[in-house]
Amino acid sequence: MPRPRRPLALILILALTTASGSRVAAQSLTVTQVAASGHILVLLSDGSVVGLGENRAGQLARPPVIRRFLPAARIDLPTKASQVVAEGDTSFAVLDDGTVWAWGRGNERQLGMAVAGTDRFTPAPVPGLRDVKEISVRGNTALAVLNDGTVRAWGELPEVIRGARAAVPGVSPPMPVAGLEHVVHVTGGNPYGFALTDDGRVLAWGANRRGALGLGRITEQAQAITELSTLKDVVSIQVGASATIAVTHDGRVWTWGHNEQANLGNGAHADVSDAAEPTPQPVKGITDAVEVKTGSYGRHVIVRRRNGTLIGWGNSDWGQLGAGVS
Repeated sequence: MPRPRRPLALILILALTTASGSRVAAQSLTVTQVAASGHILVLLSDGSVVGLGENRAGQLARPPVIRRFLPAARIDLPTKASQVVAEGDTSFAVLDDGTVWAWGRGNERQLGMAVAGTDRFTPAPVPGLRDVKEISVRGNTALAVLNDGTVRAWGELPEVIRGARAAVPGVSPPMPVAGLEHVVHVTGGNPYGFALTDDGRVLAWGANRRGALGLGRITEQAQAITELSTLKDVVSIQVGASATIAVTHDGRVWTWGHNEQANLGNGAHADVSDAAEPTPQPVKGITDAVEVKTGSYGRHVIVRRRNGTLIGWGNSDWGQLGAGVS
């Protein structure tokens, strides 16, 4: 008989402190999400958030320090969190009340603040955001999906999204993205991005010089929001460092773009395959996929299969594929 699967548990919380320094009783809680960059955010089953790692811009909600790895401490938030994101030196949390709180680096207005270049180690709400379902942050670009299926964007945005607004130092506060409706998930954002709709369609926008948008053609001009006509029934999609990866309802995995980090999963090494692939192509040998994730900086790809196992490809210079290869 196979052993029953148990939820991932936080094995060691001997004594945590909050950002203000008060002690928290030791306890065992289920981990519901981990988000990692140079720092790590852990979302626990009681809705609290724990941060550890680098803190050079205050991304752990503690006064900034450099060249130090800080131990785990709870982050003071006004209510329970439902999602955490760690991107670069910036941290985000979606709270149960539908607001988004941000702290850390704010060089491109990714904190939603009107003043760019301002770092903040105290979590504060992103102005003008309510009823948020989920967020996606890549680089200095932040996207939020609202419960009504519309999308808000802020930070560093491509011209096809921001219109006449200045490119630098970024857009603030969050602006509605025209042409995105019935959206359940977003990824990327600048120089290109994608939105997944509730009926499995994929909408793409931005730079397309290396076939990044999967439209079947390479263009020098950035593209406005356009539907991928060749890809249907998508259930999961993520942008990598050089390519995009999607999972369809039938369990297949599709990739397109460029193979700079071997993100295409087509068996070609990154250093010998410089050709762009502008049309989504199936990854051979996978017919039971349910979800795809990309690692820090998008350099490697991990696909979860129906039997609970994982398969991955891409850059493994730090052994991040877990395959014994570095």
